[in-house]
Amino acid sequence: MNNSYLQRDSKQESDGDNTYQSTFKVSKTSKIEYLIENEKFDEALSLVDRMLEKDSDYKNWNLKGIILDNLSEYDNAIECFDNALRVSDDSEILINKVNSLYKWAKVSYFPDLKYDHSLRLIDDALEIIPESEDPSEFYFLKAEVLESMGQRVESKKNYLIAYGEFEKLNEFQKQLDYLETTNDLLVNITGSYYHNYNPTEGEIVKLVKEPENEHDGDAIAVYLDNDKIGYVANSEYTLFDKVKSATKIKNDIPETCEAEILFVYLDEYIIAKITK
Repeated sequence: MNNSYLQRDSKQESDGDNTYQSTFKVSKTSKIEYLIENEKFDEALSLVDRMLEKDSDYKNWNLKGIILDNLSEYDNAIECFDNALRVSDDSEILINKVNSLYKWAKVSYFPDLKYDHSLRLIDDALEIIPESEDPSEFYFLKAEVLESMGQRVESKKNYLIAYGEFEKLNEFQKQLDYLETTNDLLVNITGSYYHNYNPTEGEIVKLVKEPENEHDGDAIAVYLDNDKIGYVANSEYTLFDKVKSATKIKNDIPETCEAEILFVYLDEYIIAKITK
């Protein structure tokens, strides 16, 4: 049993009086820690405030930060951790601040729906998180926030970082760079799910116009060998700004032509380059 929090009153002993009965005092710091462990946060806060009036020690500021963090007063908690960090670079205090930023960011995301504020808090935490700590939860939360904001590209990047998929992150960045700079005529193939088609990079497919299609006179079917595997996207729900719709390309290609499967973008868009 660790009795470091007990302080023996040895005044009488030092006076040579052996008739006294030993008394012990509990340090105020240890009492605060006891109150925190037993979730008596209001009582602990009152006690630490009294201590800070007499001694603005960094340990007291850290304790107050821990209490306020448990009371979900994250802004005040972080201020206390900052006060402590001005005096001491103790890694434990820094981790306390990082964890408080994370919890505040999580609440800001949901239920508060303050997405921009949540992102700022996550970035603040990522700037100072010690190398010894795993940042994956921060990147995962950032990815969720960005996804809720409709920022799918940045969201995917952060998901990949969170999962440690750095090779896939490099491949995704290559896709982005290609889409940003290419002059190739690109299309997106839709409906592959219904035709049980799994795309393979470098595969050559055939595009065939279907002017008699009862649903879309601009329809362009996509074939692999003799099997139909989908259609060139022609709906706002299946397009994005880097590819051309069937309607846009129908006058620029012959009745049939070929295209090369390049990659699947954002786990959804099968991107192909028209070759001839």
